[in-house]
This record gives sequence, C-alpha cells and structure tokens, in this order.
Amino acid sequence: MQPPQEEIAPGEDVFTEDDLAPSEEEVQARRRAIIDRVATAIACVGLGVWAGGMLALGACAAPMVFELTPAPLNGNVMGAAFARFDSIAIVCAMTALGTEVVRTILALKRADRSWWPRLRRYAAIILAAAAVYQGVHLTPEINRLHDEGARRRIGTEGAQLESLHSQAESLGKLVVPLALALMVLHIATLRGVRDEEEDALTRAPAPPGPRS
Repeated sequence: MQPPQEEIAPGEDVFTEDDLAPSEEEVQARRRAIIDRVATAIACVGLGVWAGGMLALGACAAPMVFELTPAPLNGNVMGAAFARFDSIAIVCAMTALGTEVVRTILALKRADRSWWPRLRRYAAIILAAAAVYQGVHLTPEINRLHDEGARRRIGTEGAQLESLHSQAESLGKLVVPLALALMVLHIATLRGVRDEEEDALTRAPAPPGPRS
C-alpha cells in the first residue's frame, strides 16, 4: 500500500531536478572557458615550435655549419634551411595571432579591460610582423646575395649582406624571448570555468519582482 501523496496547494513552488541544472549563462561561461583553454594550448604549441626552431637553427646549427663548411656552401646551406623554416615560422605566428583574436573576442564578451591581455595582444602582433618580415624580405635577400657570390664584409654587396645578417640575428634575439614571454602571458591570463561562471552570474539580469 503506497503512502498518501501530499497535496500541493495551487501556486506553491515545486522543487524539481531542472532547478539543479546549470543556467544558460553558466553553460555559455563553461563553453567560453573551454574555447579559451583550447586557444591557449594551440598558441603555446605554435610559439614553442617557433622559439625552439629558432634556437636550434640560430644558436646550434648555424655556428657549426659556418665553422665546418667552406664558403660559399655554408651560406647556401643555412639560407636554404632558414627559407624552409620561415614558412613554419609564419604559420606559427599566424596561428598565435589567430588564437589571440579568439581570446580577444572572449574578453570583449566579459568586458575584460586589464593590462596583461593587452600586452599579450601587442606581443602577438609584433611577432607576426617579425615573422612576415623575416620570411618575405630578409631571408630572400640574403639568399639572393649568396647566389650572386657575395661574401660578407667584402665589397658593396658584402657590406649589404653583413647588414642583412645583422638584422636577421637581431630579429632572432627579439623573437625567441618575446615568444617565450607570450607563452607565459597566455598561461597567466588563462581563466578557469569558475571565473567565467562568476562573471556570467554577475552580468545576469536580476529576476523580476520586488528588490529588498
């Protein structure tokens, strides 16, 4: 014999499982947090590949190639290696810039106006410009002068080649620490699901009715 069910008075609120379900604002906040984490992971992978490749070529391979391989073969070898790596660097830079656009859009939705994300955006723009400048101008010009038989510090073309090499070295010294710093900024500005949910609840409209 089943126990008698309590009668519910008309207009009385009934607690159901739906009341425990997350609100629409909380669902959107969790979705934003997931997208933010994925974008951060992609950006860090791209920046790590770029910085690691620059260190491997510039700090490890180039000195040994120029020391052990006679000219002009050493210049041609490193020029071909950097030309191929420039394509990878541009892809990594554009990937980092694209993820930055995604994270910026997410920040606009939660009205984030802090300085650290701004620094992150500026760093991404500078790195993208550096990758394009390296791949479109510096490396092709260096390879052209090598193909024409120019030797560093010898003649007018040699002076031009020395200047371009100095620019490329300076750019590499800028790119590697800036890429690592950008990785740190990406991780430092990563927000958790709880942070997004709290922001969503703060921005959610108040329920209708009298306010105390």
